[in-house]
Amino acid sequence: MKTLISSLIIMLVATGVAQQEKPEAARTVTVQGLGKLMTVPDQVRLNVQVNTRAETATEAMTQASKKTNDILAILKGYGVDPKDIQTSRVTVSAILDYQRNIQPPPIVGYGGVNEFTVLFKGKLMEKVGEFLDKAVVAGVTSFSGLMYESSKQRDLEREALKRAAADAQARADVLAKELGATLGRVMTISESVNAPMPIMRAAMMDAASAAAPVMTGEMSINAQVTVTFELK
Repeated sequence: MKTLISSLIIMLVATGVAQQEKPEAARTVTVQGLGKLMTVPDQVRLNVQVNTRAETATEAMTQASKKTNDILAILKGYGVDPKDIQTSRVTVSAILDYQRNIQPPPIVGYGGVNEFTVLFKGKLMEKVGEFLDKAVVAGVTSFSGLMYESSKQRDLEREALKRAAADAQARADVLAKELGATLGRVMTISESVNAPMPIMRAAMMDAASAAAPVMTGEMSINAQVTVTFELK
């Protein structure tokens, strides 16, 4: 019995010592810093799609290729660099008639699709509206993904991150000062950057012409930094 009691006492004493020796959890503060800058885009990317329908797969693709070549000729006339034209999809597929309630559905034709993206740089951005009109006449079925971009995207993102980091530091300084503490080392950092669609202005590229109007605008680069600082 004495042995059991002694063992319990030793365990309790050891537990108490371990609790006393347990290091105090570090005090920290976590803040979010925001960085934003505006820039005028110097290039615009456009997705172009050509759809055709014919009795045979070969004819469908031949028609799609002819229309695509006509559109490429228009782009060449504007001086668009071939490197700035990239094919994203070329397909041909059977068109099935589901209304006749026959299994399997009969093939009533074939559809061809040519899809590619075009990057208009610098002064060529002014030709986008005119190109839209001419391309429709040449056989374009649809346009999508009109996206303004900057050729200096990486540099702008880094600058936005610098601003976000400075904002995080300033926020942490204010909190620490108001709560009677001082900032220590940085414990953790995480970041994210995004560039939303441009903010449209009232001005059009060529308001006086009959070409489809395409709005110019500014784009914002937004960065967010989450930082955890040790408090002293």
